[in-house]
Amino acid sequence: MVLASQAQHGMWITEVMHDTGTAYHMPFAMWFDGPLDRGAMLKACESVLARHPVLGCAFEDRDGALHLVPAADRPPVEFVQAADPEALIREELARPFDLGRGPLARFTLAEVAPSRHLLLFVGHHLVFDGESKDLLVRDLAAAYSGGPLPPLPMPYGAAAAVPPEAEAYWREHWRDLPTVVVGGVARTARTAGRGETVLLDLTAEMAGWERAGVTRFELFLTAVHALLFGYGNAEAAVAVAMSTRRQETRDHIGLFATELPVYSAPTPGTTLAELAHVLRAQLRRLNGFRDVPVARAAGGIRPRPALAPVSISFRRRAADVAFPGLELAAAWKMPNHMVRNVLHLQAVDGDDGLQLTLHYSPDIIEREQVELAGEHLRAVLAADPGLRLADLPMPTAAPVPAPQVAVPVPLAGPVTLDGELVEQVRQIWMEVLRIDDIAPDEDLYDLGGHSLTITQISARIRKRLGVEVPFDVFLDDPTVSGVAAAVSELRA
Repeated sequence: MVLASQAQHGMWITEVMHDTGTAYHMPFAMWFDGPLDRGAMLKACESVLARHPVLGCAFEDRDGALHLVPAADRPPVEFVQAADPEALIREELARPFDLGRGPLARFTLAEVAPSRHLLLFVGHHLVFDGESKDLLVRDLAAAYSGGPLPPLPMPYGAAAAVPPEAEAYWREHWRDLPTVVVGGVARTARTAGRGETVLLDLTAEMAGWERAGVTRFELFLTAVHALLFGYGNAEAAVAVAMSTRRQETRDHIGLFATELPVYSAPTPGTTLAELAHVLRAQLRRLNGFRDVPVARAAGGIRPRPALAPVSISFRRRAADVAFPGLELAAAWKMPNHMVRNVLHLQAVDGDDGLQLTLHYSPDIIEREQVELAGEHLRAVLAADPGLRLADLPMPTAAPVPAPQVAVPVPLAGPVTLDGELVEQVRQIWMEVLRIDDIAPDEDLYDLGGHSLTITQISARIRKRLGVEVPFDVFLDDPTVSGVAAAVSELRA
């Protein structure tokens, strides 16, 4: 089965085939209090895996395309005793997935105390998204109390061509804005880096716009754009995760999300309400153009770990489900300790209000600035919709210099390139790009390369040369020589 279209799998699909640590691991912890039936819970996990075949798959590069294939092994369902459940979570989160071998999901049931259990699910983002958490809990509860579940078909179809109108729309509207000003400092995320979090409860602040004619998500997006304008960004790009589930896939666990850039360039006299309705109109139009073309002409989009320096994931959580005799506490916003953006705002809007997690990398932005940004966001949300952006209630703070990122020191001296290795890499490039001759110093992007091209090149290098080339290499030195040098260093 060929990998589905980007409208089904999102802009992340090609990045995640590279060495990004736990950036695409999605942990989900469920804490159960009460007399849990261990055997029934383990069988429920097996039933969920049987119902959703995508959890037992791997990805394979074949004939220049990515294919979804059965994994070499079944997804594991394990029981352990856990005196230190937090240590167990850290260990399971850090365990790598082999994308070419699979499977891309696993369950661990841990007894913490006689009447307290932790059920930890870790899935790769290629087969799991935010809404999948609700489906996972729903199906687990049904299987735990009622037995095996009927299986669902594989949800992903064949790759589809990007509609011409979508291609035309993005050719006209795409603007590459990789930098954002926060705290008086221009910041750019170059790689997926170690992540930390700041937690906020914004329930009270979200209540003020109930009759403003916009949804809660549109209100939240407006506040983020207004915040960025207040920080001195004349134009801002915010990547927004949008669901692509349809009627036929509403019950399927998998990756049904795309990430689209939402732009704003308001004036100081623009009111919050006016900005909200501008963004609302833009979102309405974006709904028709979720197929985002990856391939770009030379000088166009270059791959980065994130589509925009600031991103939002905003999800309305489903109603709670019951496990007979048990009380469930689920960690709906569980971090994976990696971040791709300067700031990633993960909001879960449930019956208990709106809970926000601000994800950031301390290598890019300091915690004090993130905490201050959170309080500024709170103030914007609480402001009157008729307030002008020039009058935003954001207390000023002295600019804080961006942290100095340590430059890795090579462990060995300069690499002497092996001519045979360069030729092997060159042959792979020519196969993937379908070009008869490529010079070792030609730029990949000038040759028409893009993120899918990088995925295919990396997969073939991994298969033939036994080395996983990090995504960063194709940013720093996108030439045959540069990639060959990286292969040589990794082998050493």
